[in-house]
Amino acid sequence: MRSKASSFLIFSILFAFLAGVVFAQGIQDQYNAKVRQLNEVRAKMGTAGISKDDYTKLKAQYDQLKSEIDVLEQKLKADVAYTKRINDAKLAYNEGNTLLKKGQYENAIAQYDKSIGLDANDAKVYYAKGVALMRLRRYSEAIKAYEKASQVNASYDAAFAGLGSAYNASHEYHKAIAAYKKALEINPKKYTTMYNLGLVYNKIKDYKNAVTYFRMATQVKPDYAKAFNSMGVALIGDGKILQAIIAFQNALAVKPKYDEAQYRLAAAFNKAGKYKEALNAAKECLKITRRFKPHANFEAGVASKALGQKQAAIKYFQAAAKDRRWRKSAEYEIDSIKKGF
Repeated sequence: MRSKASSFLIFSILFAFLAGVVFAQGIQDQYNAKVRQLNEVRAKMGTAGISKDDYTKLKAQYDQLKSEIDVLEQKLKADVAYTKRINDAKLAYNEGNTLLKKGQYENAIAQYDKSIGLDANDAKVYYAKGVALMRLRRYSEAIKAYEKASQVNASYDAAFAGLGSAYNASHEYHKAIAAYKKALEINPKKYTTMYNLGLVYNKIKDYKNAVTYFRMATQVKPDYAKAFNSMGVALIGDGKILQAIIAFQNALAVKPKYDEAQYRLAAAFNKAGKYKEALNAAKECLKITRRFKPHANFEAGVASKALGQKQAAIKYFQAAAKDRRWRKSAEYEIDSIKKGF
């Protein structure tokens, strides 16, 4: 009799546990569905050109869903197993971030996958996984991770920006443009997204659009030296040399020891036939750079040659020729000067 009672007690406990698990999972499924609906509504609310009436209706839906989610969240938090699972997911995510910072990308991905296995409803984890995959140059996998992040949270601009970077790295430029534009629809003030979009337009030689987005980035962040420099590059591509000079000067006004902008300013002055200014800019670049030393030497040579300073030009070209990237062009210039003596 005692044995039957014990068996009945064990069975009752097991049944209650399983029923609790099923109940919690049911709430979890409801919660996930409501969160997806909320993100979709929030994304629609941020659509450009939405009417006041449509916005009011969506806001009412948003508030209702938020209220329902809060109720479900309270029920889930009451479930110990759920709480432990979510906490374990967060721990795995945090461990993944630590490993990412250390450059241990494979191990970071393993932790992110562990986190996703425990809680598949956190867009940040998919995004972080995408970052790790990008560092490993596994672009097609990164695209999938960023796409999943954007599906889990349709208003997560970083997911679309990451997707743009992955498409860009995969040379799928038109897809990259679409992804970056979607990110800007969600977050119109994100100057890094504007800058990256400008870079893609520069790659496909659509210089006018490139200039537009670089300029937008500097309007949001007036001390964005990198954007001024890239704007100058795009303006050179568009044949607007004098405007490019101003852009490079703006970059240097913000960041006086910006070696790339200084070298490009020298090159732009040479293109504009302003050889004294080009020589001065090249000399300034040589004072502050190692990375762009051959570039600056070559531009100094071009300016010196145009100014009739042949011996100085030869010295500059000889210095540039020490770098294999500039050797052929520099040696050609040296030969042309010597033949002209």
